[in-house]
Amino acid sequence: MPVVANLVNPTPFDVKIEYQAGQIIRIPADGERTIEMNVLDDFRPGKPGSEETRKILEMEGVFLQDSDLSYDFQALTALRACVAERSRRIKEFTERTRNARIAGGATVDDATMNDLLEGSGYKAMEVGVEKLKLRIGILDKIVNADANRGSVRETLDPERTCFVTVPPRQFPSKTALAMFLSENPLIAAKHYALIAESAPKPSVEAAAPDTTLVSGDDGAGNG
Repeated sequence: MPVVANLVNPTPFDVKIEYQAGQIIRIPADGERTIEMNVLDDFRPGKPGSEETRKILEMEGVFLQDSDLSYDFQALTALRACVAERSRRIKEFTERTRNARIAGGATVDDATMNDLLEGSGYKAMEVGVEKLKLRIGILDKIVNADANRGSVRETLDPERTCFVTVPPRQFPSKTALAMFLSENPLIAAKHYALIAESAPKPSVEAAAPDTTLVSGDDGAGNG
């Protein structure tokens, strides 16, 4: 998964993610937000705590951009996950509230339950889910008609592509990329940080002993 340091919001709602105490990531409706490399590292799948992060992104309908997949495919996947997560929470609240009222001998008719959903904010969530379902219907037709099933047809050359721009930008040559980076130091810093992060880690295996002959030694002790 060649992720890009970019969070994308395919929903019609502004999103606010509480990343850390005092640090909030805001992503406008149908917008995107470039994130710092350390934040990207925390959002990567497989990191400790990434399951909790994934749940936050699913709840908000936001996805971490994958440069190998189309926007439509990623948006469809994110919106489906969002609808599933929000529907689950609405169902759990409804069942928990109904059971509690039944146990206490209180009214559980539809009008009462609707008022409780309204007062708790879950009614607004239901309305949002219906809006997201309309978008899913549109995206589903597009993705199903895509012969590549969401894969980006063009393969970007990593030696002349800047993956931290949105979208990733492939230059005519390595020199063109180098000139662009030299003129944009902030982008260059993110670019080289991503390269360093993606570089293979050095092997920790012990080096094999050098068995070549020392100059002037024929192997028979004749130096």
